[in-house]
Amino acid sequence: MKKICFVLIVDAGINYGSIFSLPFLRAQDDLKEYFSKYYDVSINYIRDKNSVDYLVVPKPCPPFDNENNLPIIEVPAILFMEKDFEKIKTYIDNYFSNNS
Repeated sequence: MKKICFVLIVDAGINYGSIFSLPFLRAQDDLKEYFSKYYDVSINYIRDKNSVDYLVVPKPCPPFDNENNLPIIEVPAILFMEKDFEKIKTYIDNYFSNNS
């Protein structure tokens, strides 16, 4: 199973910061639950960056250090805000079908 990590929190230099507002952060469990049916999922880039294969990154996204040079799957940030998991999955699946 492909190991993906949703990059929702990034290193902001002095500390770590969320890409989204607090209400979305509460929905991270829903995001993980939905995508866990299809992939091995992490929502903690800082903790799991050494154990995942792909990064799913909202676009636009603040700069972050992709320390392991993992492949990045860009998904429009609005889809995360709208919690449109089906469309997010379409972006991920299209990436895999075009890069396999």
